[in-house]
Amino acid sequence: MSFIGISRRQREFLSWLLSTEEYQSIETLLKAVLERLIYAWPGQAGRLFYISPYGEAVGLTCGEPEAEVGRLTERTYQSFTRHTDQSEPIVSSYALTDSHLLIELPLKSGDQGVGLLHLIVDDPLRQGATMSPLSQDEDLLVLLAQAIGSEADKLAMLSRARRELRELNLLHELSQTLVANLDLPQLLHEMKVRVPQAVGAERCSIFLLDPTSGELVLEIPGDARQFRMPADCGIVGWVVTHGVGQIVNDVVQDSRWYNVIGRDTDFTTRSILCVPMRLKGRIIGAMQLLNTLDGRPFTDQDMQLLTTLAAQAAIAIENTRLYQSLRQEHESLLTKEAEVRRAIARDFHDGPTQSIAAIAMSIEFVKRLFRAMPEQVPAELATMTTLVNKALHEIRTLLFELRPLGLETQGLHVALQRYVERWHDASGRGIQLRLEVTSAIPRLPAEQEAAVFMILQEATSNAHKHAQGTEISIQLRVEHQRLIACVQDDGGGFDLTEVEAHSRAGVAFGLLNMHERAERIGAELRISSVPAHGTSVELSVPLCTTHPTSEQEPKARAVGEA
Repeated sequence: MSFIGISRRQREFLSWLLSTEEYQSIETLLKAVLERLIYAWPGQAGRLFYISPYGEAVGLTCGEPEAEVGRLTERTYQSFTRHTDQSEPIVSSYALTDSHLLIELPLKSGDQGVGLLHLIVDDPLRQGATMSPLSQDEDLLVLLAQAIGSEADKLAMLSRARRELRELNLLHELSQTLVANLDLPQLLHEMKVRVPQAVGAERCSIFLLDPTSGELVLEIPGDARQFRMPADCGIVGWVVTHGVGQIVNDVVQDSRWYNVIGRDTDFTTRSILCVPMRLKGRIIGAMQLLNTLDGRPFTDQDMQLLTTLAAQAAIAIENTRLYQSLRQEHESLLTKEAEVRRAIARDFHDGPTQSIAAIAMSIEFVKRLFRAMPEQVPAELATMTTLVNKALHEIRTLLFELRPLGLETQGLHVALQRYVERWHDASGRGIQLRLEVTSAIPRLPAEQEAAVFMILQEATSNAHKHAQGTEISIQLRVEHQRLIACVQDDGGGFDLTEVEAHSRAGVAFGLLNMHERAERIGAELRISSVPAHGTSVELSVPLCTTHPTSEQEPKARAVGEA
């Protein structure tokens, strides 16, 4: 039957049926087609099944078909697959009752069988008609079969293209946001707001793995609380543990479902899409979407998109952490620099500055002696010489402490010997500083030797200032492929818990500096102190490689005293 031979009503019907501009989804198009067919036939009810080029199945029912029809068509739909079919669609009819027919119309798009249409209509032959509607309108039905399938495919491809365009646009916008945002809380908030827009979900949750406690940490926008859960608990815990994304479209039926957080936040979860967040082969957390906005199930395409977003998010989170770490390190360096400046200024004020001031006063005194009592000038010059030598010794000691001579060329052992030799007790309490070396000390990498020297110097300085003892000893030895460097005093000791609390609060930097330097070279720092029983600061440095030993042979007790 040619299109010209179709009646005006039929042409108008086809034009009305094929117009898809007003439809935004396959479901709305096919529902409208089914409703219009039932209205225009007229029919009692109808069912339609369609499979898109992307494997997405759509099943619709209009009206109230008989139970037997529902069971029959449902079995047919379950076994139907999209397939190549070069033949013309064959319209079939089956008698249901004395007055009703079931018409089956295969839907086609090009050479593809894409679905089935079933209509329940009145049987005109049973009502006295001379011709079946199938023989009267079979050409029109064949044309409808082609039109419905083709238009559904066009809209499916158009919807997919629109979605992919939206996803690409959102990915671009989100990537720009992630690159520009270096504030972690704000970054997480931005992702939780923008990611659901990409997939059409109600909520996005980002769980970050706390390496210290081994827990998953969740912060919900608008909720000041922080939620923690075991890393192997719930669906998200399973994803983090196994590193495999999961789609659960009915969480109540899943034995892994963990609803403690949902009850605490008064949020009802129906479906979950969860993927791991990977960074350089390790999992740092998981990104999870909850409930689609339109009630549809999550799909593999949703998982692919979320996996891409999670990969970008993991990189952005790591960047923000690195930035925050660098920023904290920068602030720490500035604080340490200011502290060092104050320490240098204090040392110069208490040492060389006082000596130079005394020298200046002696010069003025000598000027007067030249006129009044020239015979006393030699004695005063001798006193001035002593002051000059003292100031020179103090300046050289300060320079040595800032950059110890011999450390880079002759090693830690020699540098500590010179440090002990130059050390001077300015407190007037007669404190003795001793160096004890009981085994051959190997050379370490320059960075490690510098860090060990500064830690021992800091510990010695702290003992001198605060211990109130009479003796400080620096000990070096090698045990089990580790260099053990220790500073001990016989002073009054201190409350270690209180001092460490002050260190964490940024009140006392000496202990913090020692710990940071030890961590930087992979060493362990152990401090033990008991009030009235002295303090011990022990540093354990792994000897990863063999280095030449210090040129100077150690003695059973190498001693340098001040």
